[in-house]
Amino acid sequence: MSREGVYSAVEAMFRRWDGLCIVGSRNFAGERQSAGRARAWVRDLLSAHRVWGDVLDTVTLLVSEVVTNSILHSDSGSDPDGVIIVVVGLGNGAVHIEVIDRGSAVNVPKMRPTDAESLSGRGLDWVDGLSDGWGSDHDKEMGRAVWFRVKT
Repeated sequence: MSREGVYSAVEAMFRRWDGLCIVGSRNFAGERQSAGRARAWVRDLLSAHRVWGDVLDTVTLLVSEVVTNSILHSDSGSDPDGVIIVVVGLGNGAVHIEVIDRGSAVNVPKMRPTDAESLSGRGLDWVDGLSDGWGSDHDKEMGRAVWFRVKT
C-alpha cells in the first residue's frame, strides 16, 4: 500500500475518534462463540462506565450483529488463528464501537435486500436503523473497521 493510502486510512480513523476516549479494547477469536463473548464484555464494560438502559441494550445488540458479520464474512472468521478486535469509546454524548478484522477480498459490509421469509441478512439494517451513524473503512495493511455510534 502506498504511503498516501496508509495516511488516508489513519486520518479517517483519527476523525472518527476525535473527542472520544477509548475505555476498552479486546481481541476475540474469529469463531461463532465470540459474538456472545464480545456482547457480554461490552455490557460489563459499559455498565462499569454507567451506561445503562436502552442505550446499553442497543449497543450490545449491535455489537453482536457486527461481530457475527465479521466472523461470517471476513478472513478473520475463516482463519483458525483469526482475530477480531472490539474497541469501545465514550465521548461527545455517545458510545462508539469499532470491530476490526482482516477484511475480505470478496465481501464488503453492505445492507442487502431481505424479505419477510429471510432468515439472515438483517444485521446492518439493524445497525443502520438503531445507531446514530455507522460506516466502514478498509485497507490492505490495517484491515477493516466497521464502526457505529449510539447517543447516550
